Amino acid sequence: MSAANINLKKVALLKQIRGLIDCLVNIKDETGEFLMTLEDGRIIDTKGWNDWEWTHGVGLYGLLKFHEITGDDEALRIALAWFKDRFEVGTTKNVNTMSPLLTAAYLHEARHANYGVHLDAWAEWLMYDMPRTEEGGLQHITYLVDNDQQLWDDTLMMSVLPLAKIGLVLKRPDYVEEAKRQFLLHAKYLADAQTGLWFHGIDGRLTVVIILAGRGGDVVTVG
Repeated sequence: MSAANINLKKVALLKQIRGLIDCLVNIKDETGEFLMTLEDGRIIDTKGWNDWEWTHGVGLYGLLKFHEITGDDEALRIALAWFKDRFEVGTTKNVNTMSPLLTAAYLHEARHANYGVHLDAWAEWLMYDMPRTEEGGLQHITYLVDNDQQLWDDTLMMSVLPLAKIGLVLKRPDYVEEAKRQFLLHAKYLADAQTGLWFHGIDGRLTVVIILAGRGGDVVTVG
């Protein structure tokens, strides 16, 4: 390829993205600031790569999209290695830990791996065992708190979007319909018609627990 045909902006952008990926998988929490200690004694590393939290779900989805757009094999390898290691260990099921299952569903669909058993188990948990609000909304349970009767817009990206994709991949229309219902229910209570923003969270008494935030719109847009 001649120098005239090289897109320097593209080259620079790809270099920057690969640098970010390197940071993503090699970052270390040297101070322990982002370590989460659970009641059962487990310690969740929310920033390091070798653990399981919503941060990993978002990172995996970024790796997936980068691979899809560029064909980058290293991004795919990193994602597949994460799932191999994490599925062997397992984790507590909650809103945030379901987020990696979105990427798992795409990888399963593309036949990069066979995650059917895991996809089914997580989707069935969400459908039948995950705590609900009085109207059947997915309660925003996390490692540390149950957030009783609370709806958060984060749930749409972390749990509902994976449910919808799993439904499509496993040919389970009941999953897809439930995902649609959850989007509508969350929009009913969290979307602010006047500003176009979303409340980050609201409880069963219609009390706003987290105020209007641009981040909420970001999460919903991805969803």
